[in-house]
Amino acid sequence: MLSNLYEINPKYYEEFIKGLTEDSEQYEVIPTFRQQVGNRGNGIIDGHIQIKASKIIIETKLHGLEWINKLVKYSKSFDQNEYKLLIHLSSAKYSEIEIEEIENRLSDLKELGKIDFQSLTYQDLVDQLKELANNYQFEHYLQRLNEHFESYCIGMALMPKSNNILRAMACGQSYDLNVKHQFYFDLASRGYSDFKFLGIYKWKSVRHIGLVENMIQADWDEKNGLTVKHSKFPVTKEQKERLVEAIKESIEDGWEVDKDHRFFLLADFTNTDFKKTSPGGIFRVRFFNLEDVLDEVPDDIKLIAEQLKIEMWE
Repeated sequence: MLSNLYEINPKYYEEFIKGLTEDSEQYEVIPTFRQQVGNRGNGIIDGHIQIKASKIIIETKLHGLEWINKLVKYSKSFDQNEYKLLIHLSSAKYSEIEIEEIENRLSDLKELGKIDFQSLTYQDLVDQLKELANNYQFEHYLQRLNEHFESYCIGMALMPKSNNILRAMACGQSYDLNVKHQFYFDLASRGYSDFKFLGIYKWKSVRHIGLVENMIQADWDEKNGLTVKHSKFPVTKEQKERLVEAIKESIEDGWEVDKDHRFFLLADFTNTDFKKTSPGGIFRVRFFNLEDVLDEVPDDIKLIAEQLKIEMWE
């Protein structure tokens, strides 16, 4: 993610890193250009271009924490005359007592100078990138990186789990099919994480939501019928009949969903109007934790749909 962010714009990368650390003014990526600069009392320099030396060391864990002794040893890779940032990245954070111990041990390495330490979670990175994307809403590649990174972290179970995740899926020409058959189809090769609700997005709003009744990977042909390759739950006769009807009509409309696709069957399909206020659409998918959107998530999906009508998102 960081290398992609830098490639989009070094300024965005610099702002992102500065947003993660309290000692932000010491970190620079973009050169400083100056003219007619004093040479420490010995003449005037016509042109002066400077980038402050810096180094960031990141220790990552999917879950859990690195041993403190091992983490502190990584500081030996720092040089004295540079800005030094040591990051521990995981789905969990060190306790305040552990952070204080790490900072004290880094301070004891006086020959290296000051070392900034940050214990960060993947949620911290997602939140920081989302804030950056909100500041540059017209930057297409930044918006796409923001959505892809959040989807990746959710898909890899790197963020706190919730029983109230809404996965909003962008629908273009398949919208009428999705609504009629209360389902969504996607390539089986695309990963997905567990979620409770699926939303149908079009015209800058989540227009419908439903409970995920089953996730089915299946192939279809007239000779052999429906071949179920994988499913989250056992596939009922009613679900098979419903899916066959949806696949047939999708194929008639020109969608090549006869093989290598995953189908999301929805229950309690309900109209809503969860509006996007920022410019542009979404890139295929957007995840929402409804616990962050609503004060309290009702048990009844119809009440959820009604409450979402007065909420907005960017």
